[in-house]
Amino acid sequence: MELKAVLEVKDLHFSYKKKKVLHGVDFSLYKGEVVSLLGPNGCGKSTLIRLMLKLLESDGDIKLGDKALQKCSHKEIAEHIAYIPQYHNVPFNYSVLEMVLMGRISKLGIFASPSEHDYQVAHQALQKAGIAALASSSFGELSGGQKQLVLLARAIAQEVNIFIMDEPVNGLDYGNQIRLLELIDSLAKEGYTFLKTTHYPDHALLVSSRVVVLNGGKIIADGKPEEVIHSQMIKEVYGIAADILMHEKHRRCLPVFG
Repeated sequence: MELKAVLEVKDLHFSYKKKKVLHGVDFSLYKGEVVSLLGPNGCGKSTLIRLMLKLLESDGDIKLGDKALQKCSHKEIAEHIAYIPQYHNVPFNYSVLEMVLMGRISKLGIFASPSEHDYQVAHQALQKAGIAALASSSFGELSGGQKQLVLLARAIAQEVNIFIMDEPVNGLDYGNQIRLLELIDSLAKEGYTFLKTTHYPDHALLVSSRVVVLNGGKIIADGKPEEVIHSQMIKEVYGIAADILMHEKHRRCLPVFG
């Protein structure tokens, strides 16, 4: 039986004024996957994500389930997809719990206040993200790694199955990078679907069921991590020499200096 894509892009082209950014991109996302989108700066990764969230308009064929994305309202999209940006500061001094409750907005009416159920869902999301003890803390006073976990908890509270993450480990120290990747891996085993952009082949090798490589606005590879990430691809995409080595159960990408 053929798998049904939860999000599908066909023959997608996009330009900023006269600058062509995407050239005929075909891409599908399936339930329960962790897909890492690899590629150099300026290759079109962030643009592709914005198009998939309808933050940019396109004439291309993008489907959310069986429905054309162009016909979906942003509220409908938020009922299926959570976008998790790189951690950021907010203008007001919200608590962690208040930040997570914002994930409930798509479930509430315009003037509705959070119900007891909404608070329960928010607390469960904090628990799942492993940061329940931070509920009353000020979001602005957290470390970068903690802020990223709060944004992930907010997405969990949104009660969707598709998470799109743009450079989730950017700016995090090494320990928080690994802890965040471990949490993504754990959530994927519960049935959540992830699409995450990354600059790190090692992270794609560690936590991915599939790797998609975007270069020059085109997808040049799409498949299992061990099939896609190899020395020739690293040389073509990043212009450096690298060896792919096996360490216990995991592959590692080792750049070659000199």
